[in-house]
Amino acid sequence: MVSVLRDADLHVASGEFCVIMGPSGSGKSTLLNLVAGLDTVTSGDIRLDDQPTHGFSDAEWTRYRREMIGMVFQAFHLVPGLTAAENVGLPLRLQKTSPAVIRERVAETLERVGVSHRAGHRPWELSGGEQQRVALARALVHRPRILLADEPTGNLDSRTAKEIVALIRRVSKEASQTVVFVTHSESAARVGDHVYELEGGQLSLMSHVPGTT
Repeated sequence: MVSVLRDADLHVASGEFCVIMGPSGSGKSTLLNLVAGLDTVTSGDIRLDDQPTHGFSDAEWTRYRREMIGMVFQAFHLVPGLTAAENVGLPLRLQKTSPAVIRERVAETLERVGVSHRAGHRPWELSGGEQQRVALARALVHRPRILLADEPTGNLDSRTAKEIVALIRRVSKEASQTVVFVTHSESAARVGDHVYELEGGQLSLMSHVPGTT
């Protein structure tokens, strides 16, 4: 057995923007998967709202993800055959939200991330930055308390990456959402309230982010 995380201890306060840095293969994505219940801890525990999750069933984790967690990834994971608006509405459809409320919330969220004018376009008709904005809207539309971002700028050019990082920071602060943002980008890390480094399976709080004064 390979230990990906060892004695990792992380506390993220409500409304905090927490950044986790580390090289590829350091366990950043595994950490997010544990928080989302997509992977299972072999020791220790994940606590959400100070509630232990070790006894959660698959159904409980599914409900928690649908209601409380939004996720955005390096790959946009948009459904090719659906429009931007239809992609964004998927989490609400899973919650069996009424069509009228879905239309209202989708329009509102696309406006928040700056792509309301692309609502009727399909993924292949959008730029990389627009696709990531749509993916972010999908992660936000059900108004989750926690947003997990896994290298969301990895497929973007540097200018677009900066725009996406600033957007995630702005919309999450507006909604008082807790964010765990993993990246290997120093420029992206500079927006964090706290920045941790993950290396060798261990987490440590960084007192200084490279590139800052």
